[in-house]
Amino acid sequence: MTRVRDDGRPGEYFTWSEMQTTSTGLPNVAPRSARHNLRRLCHVVLDPLRRIVGPVRVNSGYRSLAVNTAVGGSRTSVHMRGLAADIVALSSAWPAERVATLLAQSPRELVPFDQVILYASGFVHVGLVEGTPRRQLLYSSGGRYTAWTPPEDEDLSHLWTDASGL
Repeated sequence: MTRVRDDGRPGEYFTWSEMQTTSTGLPNVAPRSARHNLRRLCHVVLDPLRRIVGPVRVNSGYRSLAVNTAVGGSRTSVHMRGLAADIVALSSAWPAERVATLLAQSPRELVPFDQVILYASGFVHVGLVEGTPRRQLLYSSGGRYTAWTPPEDEDLSHLWTDASGL
């Protein structure tokens, strides 16, 4: 269960502004249900990830229907429910593939992600689900999605132990 923050922020390291950012110029204010989901996303994924990799930029968190349409998002995008974020770690030590690998190696019980998508353009999508997570790993290039397997040469799973805050 997500701990509700009482300081007006969705997460320890993230603000509502970051989680609702859009470059479209369209209004993008998350309704109450999406705000609850954004808190959960921060608590179980983004805050622990930030403790490991350092500063993270959210390119896209919540999306209104109008914003989602404007950016060409899927009609069923979980961004519209506040259950996903597209992110970039700001440290050069954490390129997108390494962040995706870290997420893929996260303990299922600590980071119940539904989907991690590594984009060729250099960012990572991480999404939650309200039901049972699939833990689907995908790679996207040129609008095509294929199954993705993280490299096996680096075990990052141990980094989640201290970062989970549990």
